[in-house]
Amino acid sequence: MTDDKLAKLAFEIDDIIAALSIKHKIEPLTLTSVILARLVLANDFTGSGDDFRKIMSNIPDPRLPSNEAVH
Repeated sequence: MTDDKLAKLAFEIDDIIAALSIKHKIEPLTLTSVILARLVLANDFTGSGDDFRKIMSNIPDPRLPSNEAVH
């Protein structure tokens, strides 16, 4: 997958997350917990659960500068 396709996918996912948050009047952290749980199940189902957990355990902790926002 090219960088352009990955960027397009990321923007699309941002839009979906925002739309779900608004539609269900749900806080981002609550929505994140639901989405993360579904991602864990999907990866377990397809046999990539261990790799997914390794990826999750290695997420760095960068903070967005106060003047930046998620797309």
